Amino acid sequence: MAQYDSGYSRLVAWLKVILPLAALALLSTLFLLSRSVAPVSQIPFSKVDLQERAKDQQLTRPSFAGATEKGDLIRFTAESVRPDSELNGRALAISPSAQIDLLGGAVIAFKANEGEVDQAEDEARLRGDAVLTSSTGYTVRTQEIVSGMEHVRAHTPGPVAGEGPPGSFSAGRMDLTTDPETGAAHLVFTGGVHLIYEPGN
Repeated sequence: MAQYDSGYSRLVAWLKVILPLAALALLSTLFLLSRSVAPVSQIPFSKVDLQERAKDQQLTRPSFAGATEKGDLIRFTAESVRPDSELNGRALAISPSAQIDLLGGAVIAFKANEGEVDQAEDEARLRGDAVLTSSTGYTVRTQEIVSGMEHVRAHTPGPVAGEGPPGSFSAGRMDLTTDPETGAAHLVFTGGVHLIYEPGN
């Protein structure tokens, strides 16, 4: 019996030494594994994307809004805008769009594939499948629309085609003007206007 107690005591003594050492070994292994994971590798951005964003100064989804002296609201937005040294101070806009809320209640909207913005000259040029729509039922398609950014004005340097309450039409030019006295907006088509009149409308 005394021999059994002696063996049991030696086992307990060894366990008192071995178990703390094993615990230390486990803890040190955990620390070593945690240090081997590089936090930078977990960032979901590629080096190419970061380099491009650092190189190109651009604004993502910018918005410019203002009001005319008569109270018309004008708002310009785009997917992105970046300065371009080749545009003489203008900024290049991708997928620009604009909306004019006239004081009388009518709404006119523009959109295009790309454009140039020059706030200093109060001008925006929308190019590439440019479309003008109005709440009065007109849709006008052209390749370029030149619009004011602080005043209700716009024109097309080239031909237009579209539909409206009278029917489908084409013209050599379109002008968006406002009456200086009443502030009412007018779409004026000139330069060989062709209209297919639809009495049902």
